[in-house]
Amino acid sequence: MAPTPTAPSLVERFRLKERGRERGHEGQPHTGQPTLDNVETEVVAYCDDLYAKRRNEYHRHRSALEERLRPPPANRGADPLVEKACKEMKDAVVEERPDLAGLAREAQHAIGEVNRFRRDEARTADADFPESRGWHWGLLVALIVGETLVNGLFFGANVEGGLLAGTSYAVLISVVNVGVLGWLIAALVRLIHHCDPRRRVGGLVALTAVAAVAVFWNLFVAHYREALPPDYPAPPDTTMVAQSVVPQVPAEVSPVAEPPAGESPVAASPAGATGAQVPPADSVPETCWRGPDETHADQEALCLFRASPFGLTGFYSWMLLLIGLAMCAAAAMDWFKTDDPYPGYGKRERRRRDTEERLLGDRRELLGHLNELHDDAARKLRTDFRDPVEARQLALSDLTRLDARHTDLVGFARDLEKSCRGALDMYRTANREARTTPEPQIWQTPWAADWDLPDPPDRSRLMSEAEAEERSRHMHEALEQRERKLMDCHDECRELVNEITRLDPHDKAVPT
Repeated sequence: MAPTPTAPSLVERFRLKERGRERGHEGQPHTGQPTLDNVETEVVAYCDDLYAKRRNEYHRHRSALEERLRPPPANRGADPLVEKACKEMKDAVVEERPDLAGLAREAQHAIGEVNRFRRDEARTADADFPESRGWHWGLLVALIVGETLVNGLFFGANVEGGLLAGTSYAVLISVVNVGVLGWLIAALVRLIHHCDPRRRVGGLVALTAVAAVAVFWNLFVAHYREALPPDYPAPPDTTMVAQSVVPQVPAEVSPVAEPPAGESPVAASPAGATGAQVPPADSVPETCWRGPDETHADQEALCLFRASPFGLTGFYSWMLLLIGLAMCAAAAMDWFKTDDPYPGYGKRERRRRDTEERLLGDRRELLGHLNELHDDAARKLRTDFRDPVEARQLALSDLTRLDARHTDLVGFARDLEKSCRGALDMYRTANREARTTPEPQIWQTPWAADWDLPDPPDRSRLMSEAEAEERSRHMHEALEQRERKLMDCHDECRELVNEITRLDPHDKAVPT
């Protein structure tokens, strides 16, 4: 707070001595002046403003303190708060109940399916499969990419488009080896683990057949690479082409027939005339030649495969065969590890876990929402609660501070009035010494302030200590009752949620 101005400071601020002498020489104020003159009015107005500011500050603090002096009510809307919180919790359960019930039925059905499967298939151990398949999917993709790059290098040297064109062949081969054959092998190996002997035998037979398909498929791929230009097979020579297109002469026809006009005897002679024998079809590589273009490679590869499946002629072809079979085996191992070894067990167990996790996730979310509603309401109950005993202690402290402020205001008003009166007296003395006319009659009476001082703080509204303790006891009982009611409502809603989502782990579903 600003200190109370002294009389000399006011004299200096308003230049009262100088102005008093000046006005005295001029005969101002007139002898008949009924009120304070302009200079005195200016000083008094300044003092009035100082007092008004200090008084307003006092009233502002007094209003805030008197608000806390009021005794706390027995009920500050706590019952409506509890009712509102209970309604919100029940509405939340009603809103989520259809979804929770549907998820619970789905999860219970999945549990029953797993239990029935374990009973029918005599499974005692839990299903063994990875929690996440991300690693296995990544490994399969890596196998496809790796085989694609390797195969692309092998095919790139034999096709017109080079490495880019060879990659298109390699992608198809990799997808078949890793994605198709690898998956089939893994599925059939899993079938061998079945408890039914017939399925085990069938799985073993099918596995042998798929393994043979994998071998022959990769043999055909190797033959296809050889058939691409400019590799094997080489085109036949002219004689072989001629022999392959001239029909055989019947035995009864003379081998020395005359050639047609314009043809040489060698060209027109039958095969027997030269003493050479025409080889049977597809008996030698030359007979598999279909043309010099890349479009003929598939026919040539099929011919080479039929003639001699294992008759590969180059190191790259054998490497291509071994790489393809290795990728099939690696993919089959990875496919096998993505699920339980027993067929169908992992699928059912995974579905059971997924449905239970979704149910538990929604259940946790709803229970968390119920906890938030309960905690917010309970916190508001405690925040709005005012203990009368504590309120009385605060009120006593506030009254002490308010008394101090009132005493300070009274002292400030007294000192300010004294300083203002002293400053006016100095002004009048300087004026009297300079004037030649009588002073105004009003100067015969010392100036006195007409400020309204506020009454001291009223302590009559402060409740007694006994009354505060009695009210505190009743209000604590009421608060505990409301908190119990809020907790009962919260427990009721939680129990309802638990009842909706409760699952029977021993349930056995009836096969549909």
